[in-house]
Amino acid sequence: MRNLVILFCLLWYAVGFGQSVDYVGQINELQGRMLYLYSDSERIKLGREIVQTMIVWLKDETTFNSSARPQHVGRVNSPDKEFNLFTFNIPLTDGTHQFAGVIQLSPRQGVCKVIPLNDVSKQYATRPVFEQFTADRWYGSLYYEIIPKKVEGKKVYVLLGACLNNSLFTNKKIIETLWFTDEREPIFGYPLFDYGLKVQSRVIFEYTIMAQMAIHYNKKLDMIIFDHLAPSSPLYTNNFKYYGPDASYDGFKFKDGLWRFWPNVNPYAKK
Repeated sequence: MRNLVILFCLLWYAVGFGQSVDYVGQINELQGRMLYLYSDSERIKLGREIVQTMIVWLKDETTFNSSARPQHVGRVNSPDKEFNLFTFNIPLTDGTHQFAGVIQLSPRQGVCKVIPLNDVSKQYATRPVFEQFTADRWYGSLYYEIIPKKVEGKKVYVLLGACLNNSLFTNKKIIETLWFTDEREPIFGYPLFDYGLKVQSRVIFEYTIMAQMAIHYNKKLDMIIFDHLAPSSPLYTNNFKYYGPDASYDGFKFKDGLWRFWPNVNPYAKK
């Protein structure tokens, strides 16, 4: 009888262990199939399948503090441990990209709320710097840094992201804002950037696909610092496929509740 009990326990353990699902492996396999699909509709459909797999995987509270991520999915964790952002690109047949991803909120009662992001950036011919977006209508990007700030008692996050190959001739970099409602629903866009005649909800830089632009947060200076973009000739002013870094730097510094534009920054200054 004792041997039967031991055998039952071993079988139960083996079955339970065998049922653990390798979601990261599944997502890697799905992304590996992406370039072998011949139509954009098939690739976008596969992107949705990847998102649905991520939702199932990331509901498990044990994934929240993990560093695990699929091979071609970016993961950035908010410094205050309130949420994690996962984003990836869907390469389209014309050489441009669409973006997808999810927000994983911190666990409550053993489960994480996971919110899919639906990219609508290709619907905009101009840069929507004043609009608000929701998860269902999201200006897609690949995020790589999160900077939290308190604004009028509300926590507003600045997201640094890249919208690479969003068009055939230009790349974009974005400084986005994100906040959450009382129901923990994400809203992208909070008027926070004193940049021009009107305070903007986000800043979007556009430049030639042949160049690279850097944006990063400098903790010592408490500034967002970025390459200054300029046209290769005055003839190409506002023709962004001829814009690129000119070896100078600008920035945004948080002061009096706004990120204020700061020209001609020395990124190597001690303070």
